[in-house]
Amino acid sequence: MKVMVKAEFTLFGVMKREGDWYIAHCPPLDLTTQGRTLAEAKKNLVEASELFIVSCLERGTLDQALKELGFVPLKGKPANVANAFPIAIPVPFGFEKSVPCRA
Repeated sequence: MKVMVKAEFTLFGVMKREGDWYIAHCPPLDLTTQGRTLAEAKKNLVEASELFIVSCLERGTLDQALKELGFVPLKGKPANVANAFPIAIPVPFGFEKSVPCRA
């Protein structure tokens, strides 16, 4: 039996413009990317973040990577960051498990 689970990380990004490019940065994951438009830069940031998290899941290093990035359990609501925008990072994963048939 295959089971698909979809988790979603809600992080934040910040944007700046440099010449003809928009630079998007996700401080929680320390990832930076760019795009010719604001929308393209945001899309690229979501994609880079998703690839980072999926790669960590595949290698079994997500907990280590998050700890190294400074993630800790929070109590209460996180503080606001100036000029930040929310980014939802969809992370599909699943497992395959044999389920005995009952006759």
